[in-house]
Amino acid sequence: MPTQTVPLELVDLAEVRRAATRRRDAVEGDALDRKVIVIVNGKGGVGKSSLSAAIAVAIAKIGKRVLLVEMDEQGNNGEDLGFTGKPLDDGGQAQAAAVLEGKPLAPTGHARPNLFVVPGGDHLEDVVEELYVQRRHAKETGDTTWMSMYAAALDTVRDDYDLIILDVAPGSEVLQLQALVAGDTVLIPSKSDPSSRKGLRTVARRFVTASDHNELLELLGVVLFATNSSATKVQRNIKDSLEADLKGAAPVFEQTIRHVEAAAVHARKVGKVPQELRSDTSLDPGLRESMKKLAGDYQSMTIELLQALTALNEPADDEAEEEGEEA
Repeated sequence: MPTQTVPLELVDLAEVRRAATRRRDAVEGDALDRKVIVIVNGKGGVGKSSLSAAIAVAIAKIGKRVLLVEMDEQGNNGEDLGFTGKPLDDGGQAQAAAVLEGKPLAPTGHARPNLFVVPGGDHLEDVVEELYVQRRHAKETGDTTWMSMYAAALDTVRDDYDLIILDVAPGSEVLQLQALVAGDTVLIPSKSDPSSRKGLRTVARRFVTASDHNELLELLGVVLFATNSSATKVQRNIKDSLEADLKGAAPVFEQTIRHVEAAAVHARKVGKVPQELRSDTSLDPGLRESMKKLAGDYQSMTIELLQALTALNEPADDEAEEEGEEA
């Protein structure tokens, strides 16, 4: 059962303001690496949780400390990583305590070596309810500090990880705004159907709103999901349509994620990402081959993502070196 909603007056907005100030100072001083990735779409069923889990596992495997925060009441990360119903799965209780009570944003443990998780679940109903209360209060007072509540929670653990992934619920405007204000970059998975593209445009509007409170925020790009890997011309047409939607604001990643229903279903059933199953000799040969191809898509997409992140962080490093030379 969800915990009791914390009254408005118990949420420490003063600490939220201090965290926002520290973040702003870091941005102005160019000392903040872009390490918080928001994975979001305004529509569900576009591969968001699968993508989040696959990226998290891939980057943890190369020795980086990764924190995966599921800002979603559904708790799909638990299925993708195999910890649903196990001690790691607290139903979002630790996350709710961090946001509503000012407690440290403590992971429940690690789902893989170097991969730490803050699960979602039913307890986030309290968070969503409180955020809507805060938003209504802000309309009366003009104080928009409430939008930085997750940023304040992440501020306490930011230096503990090389990468932080926020996997955000598709239907919650307040959670999406919180994630976008807390994040550094935004990655949008999308299918080619009109509903998915409409969801992309919804995120774009919220991105603009969040940018007023987070000048560091960058739109990293769009990942095309559930494609027919053999239909090259169709893929190109879909990419062209998505790029038209983006109006040059961000690229569509070259690497797409193919549609392989049997492989995707099996991966979630056993609680492993495709990269962990590509060499599983117990699989039917046809399923194993499909799993291997899907794993290759995720692996290549992760490399493209890391290259994009490096490109974003490099200008800051260059400017810092120039300043050092001038001094």
